[in-house]
Amino acid sequence: WDGRNLKNEKKKEGAEDRGSSAEDSDYENDADKYRPYKVTNYSRKYPENSQRRDFVVFLTHQCADKPFSDGDKVNLSQAIRKYAISGVLHLRPMNKYKVAITFDLSNNANTFLGHNKFLDELGLNASIPAADTEVTGVVKSVPVGLSNKNIFAMIGSSRNVIQVRRFMRRVRADGGEVAYIPTQTVAVTFASTQLPEYVYLDSWRHEVTQYVPPVKQCLKCQQFGHIAKFCKNNEVCSICSENHNYKACGADKQNPVCANCKGKHIAISASCPIKKNKIEENKIKSRTAAYADLFNEKSFPQLAARTAETYLENMLKSQSFLNMITQVIIKLVANKNESPINTETIRAAFQGTIRGNAQSKA
Repeated sequence: WDGRNLKNEKKKEGAEDRGSSAEDSDYENDADKYRPYKVTNYSRKYPENSQRRDFVVFLTHQCADKPFSDGDKVNLSQAIRKYAISGVLHLRPMNKYKVAITFDLSNNANTFLGHNKFLDELGLNASIPAADTEVTGVVKSVPVGLSNKNIFAMIGSSRNVIQVRRFMRRVRADGGEVAYIPTQTVAVTFASTQLPEYVYLDSWRHEVTQYVPPVKQCLKCQQFGHIAKFCKNNEVCSICSENHNYKACGADKQNPVCANCKGKHIAISASCPIKKNKIEENKIKSRTAAYADLFNEKSFPQLAARTAETYLENMLKSQSFLNMITQVIIKLVANKNESPINTETIRAAFQGTIRGNAQSKA
């Protein structure tokens, strides 16, 4: 079993919390059994060997609903000078509740996260953007009888697993009550920026696919890309698209009008063509492959006194290499409906292109 050599061996610290032999029947209800399970004492930090050029730290008030005023921004600048915070490149507002500080080095950003005196004086919380240090994948065919805690205990991976969350299907009973039914699909979050190809669950190998996040839609103005908490637009009814709350709507609910496409459905409907396009955009973004995903470490010989960046730069100067990449992209796009775009299909496309080029030259 090739999962035997996995890098992600269970750490002794917090091992009891993972519950390696707990019976799932011990849970009193499904709400506890299927509650997202996250590793204890985990906090995001930038890796020391990160290739990033800048390192962002988010700041929010300890009182979550408090916005940043002009006075808060002035106090923040003064505190940075007072405590001689190292490596600050610039500050910028993300929204009215969040400010970002950009650092030059990972160590400076990580050190700032632990500067409790600074943060407590200003009443702030500091955190690293999840997308900079974490990635979420989807694992299917996981037995519904397993709790998130037990999945976490049994899972083996080449990346450190920090959270397990089972997808629940929302259903409405005849009496109008809403219930949540567990599915066989599980979201697994890794402390990495690259997904592993597989994870192992009780000796069974499961393919990991990219998690596609849901489309953000504001329930106030019905537009996409933000949520109601940060909305500055006028309220729009999700039923008739007029300027009032849907609860006060007197229009015929059998003849709705979408606020976005003007179609005959409510604005939050999954059948909205604009929403469908947004979902496809999310899928494309999620499929974007990093260079490191295309080749494993044995794909090319190690060159002395030459960095990976230099080697890649030299390859891109080769017209034949660029032609090969173009052929691979065309092949993947043409076959996207027949097979998903992932590490395996990309590698196969490269191998097939290389063989085809070699035969044509022969």
